[in-house]
Amino acid sequence: MSGKAPKDPRFPDLSFAVLSGARSTRVTGGRTIEELEPEYKIKGRTTFSSLFKYDPFDFWVGPFYVGFWGFITVLSIIFGVYFYVTTVIINGPYALPQNFFAGRIDPPPASVGLNLVTPGQPGFAWQMTVFFATMAFISWMMRQVDISMKLDMGYHVAVAYGVVVSAWITLQVLRPIAMGQWHEGFVLGVMPHLDWISNFGYRYKNFFYNPFHALGIVGLFTSTFLLGAHGSIILSAAQYRGPDSGDIEDTFFRDVQYYSVGEAGIHRLGFIVACGGVLSANMCILLSGWLVTDWVSFWNFWNTLPFWSGV
Repeated sequence: MSGKAPKDPRFPDLSFAVLSGARSTRVTGGRTIEELEPEYKIKGRTTFSSLFKYDPFDFWVGPFYVGFWGFITVLSIIFGVYFYVTTVIINGPYALPQNFFAGRIDPPPASVGLNLVTPGQPGFAWQMTVFFATMAFISWMMRQVDISMKLDMGYHVAVAYGVVVSAWITLQVLRPIAMGQWHEGFVLGVMPHLDWISNFGYRYKNFFYNPFHALGIVGLFTSTFLLGAHGSIILSAAQYRGPDSGDIEDTFFRDVQYYSVGEAGIHRLGFIVACGGVLSANMCILLSGWLVTDWVSFWNFWNTLPFWSGV
């Protein structure tokens, strides 16, 4: 007697087939990845070709698109890693097999101001690492722009990633320029940069009084809640095997979770809230020390508002 339970006719056959010589597909008889990829490997339509009418970097390595910006990204990563590894591991006090996580690269001394540091001087490795890291981040964003252009998509992925990159640029470029010295950039290193963040909050009294800090946290948790709730309903509805599963999902979505937001709108709302949270955090850092030196005293204006004058 076979130990295999008989198939329940109420449930559809959700098994998938593995086609010969190809990766698995969940669509029986469907096309393989190798068959689909050529349709997306579209020549032209890049930022480089639009400027110079020709793009020698417009090619793929396997399934990965390279492009001019991908090439710049790889070069920037190589040089950035070289300066970081050379300073922290090879020539630093934390050479192997000691604690790599305690290694650090300090920004230039305050006396340097906004000048460039010459090789061998304190802060040179920091400037080089920050420069190549910034180049890598921006180039990767532009590579996403190129891919979006090729596929005739919107630029939402590049914009979302660009907002994240703006946090790095605010910390390491914009705020130091506003403060008049590269010394205001944060220390590079796993543990040292966490110490820098902790000290930064105490430096300007109570950081919890920073309204942009609060808005940034609200954006972080709200976007997590929105997209987490959205993901939960998709996974929950996927377990339903009866008819009209889409209607059930849509009804629960609108009547319980998000009302009139809609399934396309929830992605847009999560996108906007997440980006807004990061941009608020940027302002939290940028204003500290530049325009506001004490976030506790910042709220003194509240007691002078006319609403409770004389109370």
